[in-house]
Amino acid sequence: MRVAIVHDYLNQYGGAEKVVEKWLEMYPNAEIYTSVFIPENFKSSEIYKKTQVNEQIHTTWLQALFNHKITLKFFKHLFWLYPIVMSFVVVRDYDLVLISSTYCAKNVKLENCKKIIHYCHSPVRFLHGLVTETDHKSLNKLYRSLIPLFTFWLKWMDLKAVEYLNKIGTIWVGNSKFICDLILQVYKTKSILIYPPTEINKFLNIERNPSEQTKKSFYFSHGRISFHKRLDLAILACLELGRPLKISGSSSLKKEMDDLKQIVSEFESKNPDKKGLIEFLGRTTDEQFFDLLKECRAFLFPGREDSGITPIEVFASGTPVIAYQAGGALEYLKDLENGLFFPTQTLESLKQAILKFEKMEEEFRSNQIKETSKAFSSEVFEREIRELVIQNQLSK
Repeated sequence: MRVAIVHDYLNQYGGAEKVVEKWLEMYPNAEIYTSVFIPENFKSSEIYKKTQVNEQIHTTWLQALFNHKITLKFFKHLFWLYPIVMSFVVVRDYDLVLISSTYCAKNVKLENCKKIIHYCHSPVRFLHGLVTETDHKSLNKLYRSLIPLFTFWLKWMDLKAVEYLNKIGTIWVGNSKFICDLILQVYKTKSILIYPPTEINKFLNIERNPSEQTKKSFYFSHGRISFHKRLDLAILACLELGRPLKISGSSSLKKEMDDLKQIVSEFESKNPDKKGLIEFLGRTTDEQFFDLLKECRAFLFPGREDSGITPIEVFASGTPVIAYQAGGALEYLKDLENGLFFPTQTLESLKQAILKFEKMEEEFRSNQIKETSKAFSSEVFEREIRELVIQNQLSK
């Protein structure tokens, strides 16, 4: 079976890229079509490295532009260009095409392809009124003021791409109930729910050992650092409560890290007795991640995510999660069983949730938390995708 995988851009190793990685594991001879591939951001993935060596990744002319670190800094500034470039990509003569998209992968042209599955991580947020207050914050004010000039025709292109995919009988898949509802709302298209793959097996063997002297233990956050993840709330909550917080992960934008460090610096200058509570660890290895999960009190998840692989990994380790009560978290966090919700995305709400957690911390059982992760395993994802591949095309 000839298989093609289409993805927006391979510029960071996040949740969407792990879906593509799983497909490559399932179909190791698949060809990848994407706008840009930044190899240095995928050094930790043997599957991506092998795919690159085998020359299975096909990029656009944008690859030459972003081969330089200087131009890579402007990756987000050229958001308006990616759908145009991808609309000139032709994918032809495949038995199966798997599209992974939050933005522009759906714009490709498909010729003589027998079965097409579109795994939609989200409708294009800034085009359809789904913008959060932090979107495009990394761009300067002048550039942000020009965004509305692009959105009209970008939205038109996006809806035309949806119309085209539906016309050729594409099967739509959403990565959460939340996203399936958004796909129906925005694109007037029904989708099938398949949760993204989470490699839980390597986490299930973790034996948690948070410090018996809980005042010396710490809260933890891990993953790609981005404005929308609202780590500012986690940082300020821990600073004001006097609780240690360790943050592992990095950002593709220096400004994002600088802003978070500035929050800490300003607070410490006014409160010198609370210095050293926040620790930025940068990128961590798997072994370091496991060790942090063993020792932390709980994982803080203050952003609104459409789905979220990291919280599932955290559950698989037996670690409780304190999360904002919205988005994908509503589907995997069971309040008072594997973690706690805080109802509003505010500093005070998160602080109250942390204090509530500490009063009942001993009631959370690692084995019980681990069980809640198993419905989201990589094995479940693979089985459901394979079942979808062999089914007859859904009627529209």
